[in-house]
Amino acid sequence: MLMNWEPEKTIQMEDNRIYYMEANVVAENPHTAKKEQDKKATAQRNKKRRDRLAAENATRLANINREKIKIKALQEAAKLKALEDQKNRVVIQDQSAIIEAERQNKNKANQLEAERRQMEMDLDAAIQGEQLALRAITDDEKASAFAGQIQREIIQNWSRPPSARNGMQAILRVFLVPTGDVVNVVVEESSGNDAFDRSALLAVNKARRFLVPSESRQFEKNFRQFVVLFRPEDLRL
Repeated sequence: MLMNWEPEKTIQMEDNRIYYMEANVVAENPHTAKKEQDKKATAQRNKKRRDRLAAENATRLANINREKIKIKALQEAAKLKALEDQKNRVVIQDQSAIIEAERQNKNKANQLEAERRQMEMDLDAAIQGEQLALRAITDDEKASAFAGQIQREIIQNWSRPPSARNGMQAILRVFLVPTGDVVNVVVEESSGNDAFDRSALLAVNKARRFLVPSESRQFEKNFRQFVVLFRPEDLRL
């Protein structure tokens, strides 16, 4: 008796279980974020400013170095040209040709020397301009210097009268023109002593002309007219 037999088939079951994933949303603090953004922006601005200043300084130094290199190159070129001209003169037979060559060489050397000097002057002017810009004095300081000079001249011209006493004082108003010439002097406040007042007027009129600023704006502001205070113990502008 024959029978057909097959091994039992294994049935696989699908896993239908449902899995869950849990996620939490964390909100960023807006105030903290704003502070961080501002901090980053400030740091970036500061870095850009530092980079810009460094670039400007580097450019200025590079320009100065470039000028120095040009001057040195011109000097070396002049030396080489002089050596070449000397060699060429050895083979020149015609005396007139030698004279003409020397003249041309001299002209070229003078031209090179003039260019070198001009470059040096331009470089010195640029450096001096930067130095003057850093230590420029104010208009008030200039006015004080001129006023001090005027005060010294008046003091030299003043002869103290015997009747002068401590405590006396006279105030004069002085009028000048742009050349510094004295055009008028008046007693604005008398000391009460005629001899003292006359001595003060004489001291100013004796000077006749004072050194004043050439700049019109500064002259009109400080020296078109000014007052002088006379005292037996001192003299003040």
